[in-house]
Amino acid sequence: MKNNSLSDFFSSSAELAAIEHFLHLIAKTNTFDQKLDVLQEQLRQSEQLQKKSEQQMAQNKQQYQQEINKLTQKHNEQLNKKIADLERKESTYQQDIKNLKQQFSVEIADLENKHHQEIEQLKQKIKQQVENTKTANVLTSQHPKTQIIHSNNELEQGVWTDPKTGLMWARINIGQEWKNGQCIGEAKSLNWEDAQKACKDFRLAGYSSWRLPTLDELKTLKLEKEAGYNCPQGILFKPRKYEWGEYWSSSLYACDYTNSYSIYSIKNSYSIYSNKNNKYYVRAVRSGQ
Repeated sequence: MKNNSLSDFFSSSAELAAIEHFLHLIAKTNTFDQKLDVLQEQLRQSEQLQKKSEQQMAQNKQQYQQEINKLTQKHNEQLNKKIADLERKESTYQQDIKNLKQQFSVEIADLENKHHQEIEQLKQKIKQQVENTKTANVLTSQHPKTQIIHSNNELEQGVWTDPKTGLMWARINIGQEWKNGQCIGEAKSLNWEDAQKACKDFRLAGYSSWRLPTLDELKTLKLEKEAGYNCPQGILFKPRKYEWGEYWSSSLYACDYTNSYSIYSIKNSYSIYSNKNNKYYVRAVRSGQ
C-alpha cells in the first residue's frame, strides 16, 4: 500500500503551508503546556517552602523570646543583688564614718588638752628663764667688778666667776673632764634635752646647781670684735683644740615655742635657732655665790 503525504491531499502549496504552520503551533502549544506544568509545580513547592520557613521563623521567634525572658530575669536578679550589696556597704560606710567622727572628736579633745599642757609647760619654762635672768641681773648689781676677786682655788677647781655679771662658769665643756687642775678630753655634742640633763647632773667643783645659760648670758662671754672668750687667756677651754663651736642656750626661739632653741657662736658672734633634736656643745653656768 502506498504511503500518502500532505501534498497528496492538498493541491495548492498555500494550503500545505497553512497546514504545516498549524501543526507547528500545536507542537509549540504542547511544549508551553509542559513548561506551564513545570512552573506550577515549582510554584507549589516554593509556597510549601515559604510556609515551612514561616513556621520555622515562628518557632525561632518563640524560642528567642523565651531566651530573652530568661536573660532578662537573670540580669534583673543580678542587678537586684548588686543593689542590695551596695545598700549594705553604704550602711557599713555610714557606720564607719560615724565611728571615725567619734574617734576624731576624742583625738581632737586629747590634742587640745595636750596642747594646753604644752603651753602651760612653756609658760613655766619662760617664767623660769625670766627668773634666771632677773637673778643674774641682781647678782651683777650686787657684785660689781671691784667686789669679785678670782681665787686660784676657784680656777684650780675648774670654775671661773665673771666679775662683770657675777655668773660662775665651768671652765670645761660638758664631755670634758677636770682632773688635777687640767682639762682632759674633748667636748660632746648633745641634743637640747640631753644638754639640759647633763647640766643638771653636772657636779664640777662640788656644785649641783649648774644649768644651761640663756642666750644673753652666753653673749657676755664673747669678745666684741674677735673670736674668743671675754676673759683672761686660758681661763675657758675650747670644746676641741682648733674649734670654738656653737653652744646651746635655754632661750626659746621666739617664732617656735615647741621645738626650737637659740644657738650662739663664740667665734662669729651670731645667734641662730635650731630644732632641739640637733646636737651642739654645752657650757654650764650657775648663778654665782
